[in-house]
Amino acid sequence: MDMNTSVADAVFTAFDFETTGLHSGSDRIVEFGAVKFRGDAILGTFGELVNPEIPIPEDSVRITGISGDMVADKPRVEVVLDPFLEFIGDSILVAHNASFDMGFLRAALAGSGRGDVQNLLIDTQQLAKRAFPGQKSYSLQNLAGFLKFPLNNAHRAVDDSIQCMKLFNACARELSFMGEISIKEVLA
Repeated sequence: MDMNTSVADAVFTAFDFETTGLHSGSDRIVEFGAVKFRGDAILGTFGELVNPEIPIPEDSVRITGISGDMVADKPRVEVVLDPFLEFIGDSILVAHNASFDMGFLRAALAGSGRGDVQNLLIDTQQLAKRAFPGQKSYSLQNLAGFLKFPLNNAHRAVDDSIQCMKLFNACARELSFMGEISIKEVLA
């Protein structure tokens, strides 16, 4: 990745995981979602339910709508990691509350004997705090409502990835990133 590439010309992948809970050390991924994009153009999407091989707590089922029955015959996380990594390639990763999703990705990679990803990473939650100061909440759904994004299936991985892409682009416009500064300057 050439760090002098314009933000408008760079390829990004917004991603999101739905999980059995909040702790990457003991909980597991139940759904992968990602959208590859350049500016407002979607270049591809990736979505896959996976069998976490542990029960999905009722609280998680209520939030995501993903039940044990829905994932019983789905592939294990280890099987989906290679196609997911191939999909993201060397794109710049974008996630909302990135430490949460990266914790689960790192746990899945380590659990399957793979090394960590080396992609650059942008956290839209932190970016939104710079672009839209003074919000009561910086959750993805609250920011999507504030920015009047069309409603989607919140807490489903592909839909949340698309909302994350839209939020990144809204922040980029607000902070005048698109076409005006390089990746190096965004990450500074």
